[in-house]
Amino acid sequence: MRRRQFTAMLTFAAPSLVLAAPQRIRMFELYQDNLSFSATANKLKGSVISMQGFMAPHLKVESDFFVLSNSPVETCPFCASADEWINTIVFVRMKKRQEAVSPGDLLQVQGRLELGPQKDAATGFVSLVRLVDASFQRL
Repeated sequence: MRRRQFTAMLTFAAPSLVLAAPQRIRMFELYQDNLSFSATANKLKGSVISMQGFMAPHLKVESDFFVLSNSPVETCPFCASADEWINTIVFVRMKKRQEAVSPGDLLQVQGRLELGPQKDAATGFVSLVRLVDASFQRL
């Protein structure tokens, strides 16, 4: 096979071989002025996305979920209603358990974006935004 033939073959085959990295979104991009979802959030709903933030302290040592926050969380955000949701947090349901990290460690989280009020069956927590089937790594 000659170089030109190989290059031509890659031109057609490469798009199917390359997996696109999840789109990165920042928490402030999820909402409009109030707690209604932005056009960006609605467009990405159901897609795997990437977000950065900090793990809020766990309520339980052994758990497959955590709160991703862009600032420290002092109150339980899930103990209230969807009307009292804090727009600087995201509920993260892990694909599989990972060891909790220090609240000061910056994380990169990937998961499928879910939007809308939902009460978690296992915990009873109410969330407005979720990343599910998620995983994370320290940065």
